[in-house]
Amino acid sequence: MDKNSLLGFSLVIIAIVFGIMFTDISFIAYLNVPSMFVVFVGTLGAVMMSYRYDVFINSIKNIKHAFSQKEVKLSSTIDECSELAQSVRNEGVLAAESYITADPFLQKSLDMLVDGLDDNKLEESLAKEIFLTRERNNSSIKVLNSFSELAPALGMIGTLIGLVAMLMNMDDPKSIGSAMAVALLTTLYGALMANCFSSPLAKKLSERSLEIYQHQSLVKDAVVCISKGENPRYTVEYIQTYLDHKYRK
Repeated sequence: MDKNSLLGFSLVIIAIVFGIMFTDISFIAYLNVPSMFVVFVGTLGAVMMSYRYDVFINSIKNIKHAFSQKEVKLSSTIDECSELAQSVRNEGVLAAESYITADPFLQKSLDMLVDGLDDNKLEESLAKEIFLTRERNNSSIKVLNSFSELAPALGMIGTLIGLVAMLMNMDDPKSIGSAMAVALLTTLYGALMANCFSSPLAKKLSERSLEIYQHQSLVKDAVVCISKGENPRYTVEYIQTYLDHKYRK
């Protein structure tokens, strides 16, 4: 599990718990089932209405990638592509057929190379694969951003429901304070859901998506250079542009 995500999640929980503890009010006072129902179930329903079922389910499943420790290292990909370019230069395109890699996208690219696709078709096919992968990842980010947009709105709706109930009982002054507190809890839940959970998760998935995009683009450029018969030294110099200057060899 990604330590930074786990640490950040823990700090959010600790900050909320400590904030409540220092108010000298019981923690139980901040728990209100009707308010939670309005915000969490209402937001879930509103988001589900916004997307097709398969898109929504896949997006929820992709949340686990925000906590994944697996990291795409471009420097390792460059080393692998450099080795591959040299092998094909020395032994021909068939060397790519026997090349063993754990990278699914690189393996798919090599299969296309071995199948004899011309340079333009190879580049076009890989570019389309990258684009569609990017679009699928962006769908997950959009769903999480929808949670961030709708949770505060549902919190406000819950607050208005509570205020209506409070105003209907103005003849009992003792109940106004507690009713107002319950009404404001829905706003609190909506703000917490949006700013402490769904929005940070969307940003982390966006970062993961960018890593995948850069990795696949690097592989595409390397394989196209190999297909064109470029010098391995040129190929390595070309794909090293994906790294910051201080990390280039």
